[in-house]
Amino acid sequence: MTEKLKGKFQLRHEMSEEDRQRFDLEMEKFADEQERRKEEGYFPKGVESEEGKRYWESMCWALKFEWNYSQNRHQIMKAGIFEEDELKRILRCLADFQDAPPNIPTSENCAIEKAYIASAKYLCRRLGKEIPQSVFKKEHSQSCQVRSPITFYILQEIKSGEQNWQKTWTEIREHIADKKNTKTENLKLHKFGEKYFYLRRKMKQTSNKLDHAIEYYEDGAPTTKTVTRQDFGRMFRDALIKSRSRSETPQ
Repeated sequence: MTEKLKGKFQLRHEMSEEDRQRFDLEMEKFADEQERRKEEGYFPKGVESEEGKRYWESMCWALKFEWNYSQNRHQIMKAGIFEEDELKRILRCLADFQDAPPNIPTSENCAIEKAYIASAKYLCRRLGKEIPQSVFKKEHSQSCQVRSPITFYILQEIKSGEQNWQKTWTEIREHIADKKNTKTENLKLHKFGEKYFYLRRKMKQTSNKLDHAIEYYEDGAPTTKTVTRQDFGRMFRDALIKSRSRSETPQ
């Protein structure tokens, strides 16, 4: 529902009879439009099961996505968001999805993944950016091989019943990661899944503040990656929503 209609709905009891009839007609047209959009392609092509559709709808709701069937891509329906930020969110969602695909048919997981990629490519072209093919590698798709130790840790905590992301963040940053001044040769090696990683506390400047963070890199890898407290919270909440969606799916 648009903000304009929401505002009118809240004031309906104050309307005249004529205005209420006009408003009810607008609401009826809005409902018809929503049904038409679903029929014409609200769901990505290939998502046909009820479980797959429920997952897609819950993902759209959680991330404020809406499938644009006329352009074969989905976009973030949020006023004021820049395309640069939209692309970042799409890529983060794609990576999280590849790390932990929902428990639906593999063909539908592939269809949803293609929808993410179609949106990311569209935004890359719009922004004149190189399409990051490394994000789209087929060997990561549907393999359930978690590439990030942070994602692996979050998924393990959720499986154990933890729902408090702040508690999980404190545990990994304060009790697992090494102190920020620890020399590289003295870092402790941690095993996450089938891979080994080094983790170290650090601070990172975000768009609006200096935030606590974790720096990590895979054993033998030349580059490091950083996850801020804010990013960790988002990752945890997204993973929790997906786990709930999977638990509600009939087996």
